[in-house]
Amino acid sequence: MSEGRNLVLRTISACVFVPAVLALVLMGGWTLLALVLFVVGRCSWEFYHLARGAGYRPAGTIGLLLAVGLCAQTYFGGAQRLVPVLIFAALLCLAAALRSGTERYATNALLTLGGVIYLGLLGSAPLLIFHAIGPERSEEASYVLVAVFLGIWLADSAAYLCGRRWGRKKLAPTISPGKTVVGLIAGIGGSLLPLLLHGFVPSLEPVELLGLLLLSGVGGQLGDLVESAVKRDMGVKDTPTLIPGHGGALDRFDSYFFAFPLAYLYLTAIGFF
Repeated sequence: MSEGRNLVLRTISACVFVPAVLALVLMGGWTLLALVLFVVGRCSWEFYHLARGAGYRPAGTIGLLLAVGLCAQTYFGGAQRLVPVLIFAALLCLAAALRSGTERYATNALLTLGGVIYLGLLGSAPLLIFHAIGPERSEEASYVLVAVFLGIWLADSAAYLCGRRWGRKKLAPTISPGKTVVGLIAGIGGSLLPLLLHGFVPSLEPVELLGLLLLSGVGGQLGDLVESAVKRDMGVKDTPTLIPGHGGALDRFDSYFFAFPLAYLYLTAIGFF
């Protein structure tokens, strides 16, 4: 596919995809849960699909169910019961891998568990934020989540456009040859653009919102690199296509799995909850 056509597809898809995601987040509650379950469920399926394609034998169905189950538990119970759930997940993943025998047992077991932690635990971070802020401040929680999403997407767009236009020095050529230092810097700058709407999250001071958006931008690009490293390790270029011009859900939401956990840790550290 030509670069021009791919850019057109990315733009059209974004015009549909971005408003839909933001609408689900702003409605909060069950719609937010549905969004997170879809993202985590689809990304888990893609992750285990890639692992099987690379010759591994993870317990993909069990891993997927544990990942979405962990998100559901987070929505209803918050962070208090995460430890028992993770202990149960670890035991089940280790036991489930026995069905594939001893060949690559450790790899298969830890791949299954790794998918639960990478996609289920990290993917539940928006729900952790929503739950920690509390149902009585659900509107405020939705605005915080929207701010992080905007930071991620603006960072991604700025990194893509500026990197292709002016990028020369490669950022991590062995992981993602298309990433450049210029793209990284532009991405960080793009993630800060929501500061122009700082009143959108009135309970955060401008400097606090700056920190949140900065972490979102840096974390999002780090998440992108991590997903690229996973794909390169699995021997594939793209995940199974879901969104035209953007690849699979894991390609589209790779930033999500780092930006939101970092946002949760940051908001905890500044005493926002």
